[in-house]
Amino acid sequence: MSKVRNTSKLTADGGVTPGSYILAKLNLTASNETAVDIKELVTRIVISESIYAASIDIELYMLDGVNLFEEMKLNGDEKLELLIKRKDLDTKDTKIHSHVFYISEILDFARNKNGSASYVIRGVSKHAYINNTKTLNLAKEGTIGTIIQQICKSDLKITKMDINTSTHKNIKVIIPKLRPLAAIKWLNHNSFTSAGAPFYFFETLKGKVQYKSLEEFKDTEKDLNDRVYNHTPVQIYDIGSPDFFKEASRRVSKLSSELNLSKFTATNEGAYASTTKSIDIATKKYNTKPFKYSNESLKLNTNKPYPDQRANYDHYDGKELNQIDTSKNYFISTNSLSHKNNDFQSPAIDNIGKGQSYLSTEDTLVHDIVVPGNFDLECGQVMKLNVNKTGAEDNISQPLDKMQSGIYLITSISHIFGDQYSMNVEIKTNSFNADLNDILTVKEDKESTEAKT
Repeated sequence: MSKVRNTSKLTADGGVTPGSYILAKLNLTASNETAVDIKELVTRIVISESIYAASIDIELYMLDGVNLFEEMKLNGDEKLELLIKRKDLDTKDTKIHSHVFYISEILDFARNKNGSASYVIRGVSKHAYINNTKTLNLAKEGTIGTIIQQICKSDLKITKMDINTSTHKNIKVIIPKLRPLAAIKWLNHNSFTSAGAPFYFFETLKGKVQYKSLEEFKDTEKDLNDRVYNHTPVQIYDIGSPDFFKEASRRVSKLSSELNLSKFTATNEGAYASTTKSIDIATKKYNTKPFKYSNESLKLNTNKPYPDQRANYDHYDGKELNQIDTSKNYFISTNSLSHKNNDFQSPAIDNIGKGQSYLSTEDTLVHDIVVPGNFDLECGQVMKLNVNKTGAEDNISQPLDKMQSGIYLITSISHIFGDQYSMNVEIKTNSFNADLNDILTVKEDKESTEAKT
């Protein structure tokens, strides 16, 4: 019977710290169905998921001292079965990560020490492998969500999925010799909710293959109290207690960001205003549809991603940001007589301006944070981040940095299993918790002003 590999900080009742975990199963099955336990050969496991990725992937950092590479005749398509679990000390619930991967490549082979070899095994989900076996060249009809669901079932053989089929408008389309995942990406360019929110096709380690909208991501605020994280240097409770486990599990140990705050780029992308210009080649009818960012636009936080009031708008040619609808133009041609207003472009005419605005403002504020392993956290959820101010004096009465704190969307997660279970999480928000019009007014000292004159 194979051994169960544990991390060090475990008790009989569960994990002492949120970084504790048990690697209960890691089997590699060769092409002849021979299965071996490789838990003791792995030094590190990294599993990545993202709302921008159709499949999760795994990296196994191997230290092979038993000649596994030769004995199993590894050739790069073997099956990997993974089971990781932990019993939480505060709730006593047993949480698991369980998934089947297929090796996609083996790389970075080296023999730096006598008697052992190191290399990295990468793997993907089964549907990513199936995707490479076919191309689609067929006609489809229905909502884009329904068509994507059909592709998942019949072409990718996905059994565990959560697909929103209520996308805006029915269409008729011919998929032009694309692989299934490429076809889904192509269809998704014109997929919106009736309110103009974009959709995302992705897979998470916790659950299923999902097709969800930005509106559904925001709806996860209903259980937001379970995902409040704090960036603070101080911990109150003693290690080993349920209170410590709960406090430590919601503590951000590292926060960094490239920020990418740029109204110069945002205005160029049509983040706050744009115009859609369409022509019906059947009737020669030409239409223009302006989009202007407003208070009704879906926001994760209370305030807009730009200030309502400015001293001047000279660098915007004298116009407010949501009035420069000539900054970005979209050109669409349709044929109303071909598919009775159900051609592939029809959903975009109503929604492309608003949808692209959501995609552009999505990066208003981006952070990379490191948190303890959480079996319930997944991409597509929103979380609340509390960040302390940098000034020690300010921390006494008003400790929170309102610009950095707020509601964020979890866009990517790297689950890292080494000595501890930790997560590198990318979070984004499309709006600010702070009022951008509430700017500190600096007044010069009267004596210093007179001295200058």
